[in-house]
Amino acid sequence: MKKPVKQSSKENIYSLVGFGKVFRFTLVQTLKNKSFVVTAILMIFMMAMMKPLMYLMSRSADSAKARVEATLDNVEADKLIIYNETAFLFDADMEAAPVATDRPANAVKKENVKFLNQDQAKEDDLITSLGAKDILVVIREESGNYKVNGIITDDSSVSVKSLDNATEYVRTKFSALRQSRMNLDESVMKSLSSGVSTGSVLSESEYMDEKEHTMSSSEFNGIVFGFAFIIMIVASLSSSYIISSVNEEKQSKLAETLLVSVRPMALLLGKVLGMLCFVAGTIVLGVIASATSNYVMEHVMHLDMSALGDAGINLAIFTGYGVKGLVVFLAEVLIGICSFGVLSGILGSACSKVEDQQNATTVVMTLSMVGYFGAFILSSKPELLTVGAMVPPLSYYIAPVSYIGGRIGIELLLVSFVIQMAVLLGLTMLAAKTYRNLLLSDSSKPKFASIFAAAKN
Repeated sequence: MKKPVKQSSKENIYSLVGFGKVFRFTLVQTLKNKSFVVTAILMIFMMAMMKPLMYLMSRSADSAKARVEATLDNVEADKLIIYNETAFLFDADMEAAPVATDRPANAVKKENVKFLNQDQAKEDDLITSLGAKDILVVIREESGNYKVNGIITDDSSVSVKSLDNATEYVRTKFSALRQSRMNLDESVMKSLSSGVSTGSVLSESEYMDEKEHTMSSSEFNGIVFGFAFIIMIVASLSSSYIISSVNEEKQSKLAETLLVSVRPMALLLGKVLGMLCFVAGTIVLGVIASATSNYVMEHVMHLDMSALGDAGINLAIFTGYGVKGLVVFLAEVLIGICSFGVLSGILGSACSKVEDQQNATTVVMTLSMVGYFGAFILSSKPELLTVGAMVPPLSYYIAPVSYIGGRIGIELLLVSFVIQMAVLLGLTMLAAKTYRNLLLSDSSKPKFASIFAAAKN
């Protein structure tokens, strides 16, 4: 006769019994929470309006620039003297730009704007002849560069704003003169003024490595910004939601009820993944709203959006580098966000009162911002890029981009993923050991002290 198998009374702390129930419950409760929903709607609206706002700002800047270049309406003075000491001589019939009919009464009159070359007057004489409401603008060449300086008397009543507007007017007028004399269009002028960068001295092997990169430095920096922004936004939103939700259930004693039928590990992961789904849905809707607003501006309103390039929120970072890019980026997002989410759940369960939420959120936000800004710093420092790709939380932001950009190989990427998975596994094991004790505790110990104390017990 076989003896009955004795059931172990020891609970499996890694059991996921009840995970689906918690996941669905978290998602439904989040959608019912007005503050969460309002925040999500605002986020979607901001993403939808990003490119329209950039377009309006660019139009305002262009309008302001055109106004300065075309008129003298915002230069309040009795007389404006423009003295040229360069080799680009003014024409004898050089005239001021047209002025508006409704211009301010105290703006400088067109007939009181004089253009003088170096052979027509002396600078000292012009300065001594200035009145209290006169402006002298001198154009000179120093060390191969052109400089425009505005001069007024010591007791002048001319405002600083008018002086700045006058010098800006002269600068644009002089630039147009140089352009016309050399028969150059605006694109050529920009090319000539952009300069040439000598960069740094490279060894033969470094030079060949640079040539073999799959994308340029500017494109690499752009993709670093885009991917780091996505990670930071999702990590920030999800951590705040998770900490708030966990602490709210702890304060309302709902967690105690759930722990009767749900294992602690299932409770934590169900809540973390439920909140991450809510945040991911918000981001996806924001991307759709951004793409819709872009389509309306370009194809319905027929606005010229070329100057804005790829500004705004889009999914090109995931779809623009083939299947390899899609798999690598999505894998990194999943690992990184789960790591931030589990950490947020642990810290949220360690909160004893509502006021503690701010401290817990600050810890996660600090780690997120370290990775975000660290990605920008490392993207321009090849010698530190490999190190950053290996060290969390920096590796969440920089490792996949470094691989897609040809800065590291597949071997280093896999090592980076292994390290990140080890960190996630460590956080998960810590959560399994501490989550129940922290939820049921009202300890007033410092947060990390209470977490490690719960792990020992």
